[in-house]
Amino acid sequence: MSKVGLKKSKGKPRKARRELSAEKALDQLAEELIGVAEEIELVSRENSPLEDIEGAKTLASDVLEKYSALMDHLGRSDRMQLQQSIGPLVERIKKGLTLLKEAPE
Repeated sequence: MSKVGLKKSKGKPRKARRELSAEKALDQLAEELIGVAEEIELVSRENSPLEDIEGAKTLASDVLEKYSALMDHLGRSDRMQLQQSIGPLVERIKKGLTLLKEAPE
């Protein structure tokens, strides 16, 4: 019997690869969020130069944009799960960013 036209996919199915890719992106985003939160706290506590404060603001804005973009691409249940897992960290960054913007220059 010939198996013409039937192609056996190699490796993982497409859905599994997408899920791994999404998990990898989420892990990377979480690492970035942690780094930004730590950076904001560091420049907030110290008498940091203006360029360090501006750098922290830029990092925070960039990572919050990534978070929003990811949220826009998720379904409702995934979005709720993401908010529960890293939402507090995002709120911490937003609060820190607000404080940095209000700080005298």
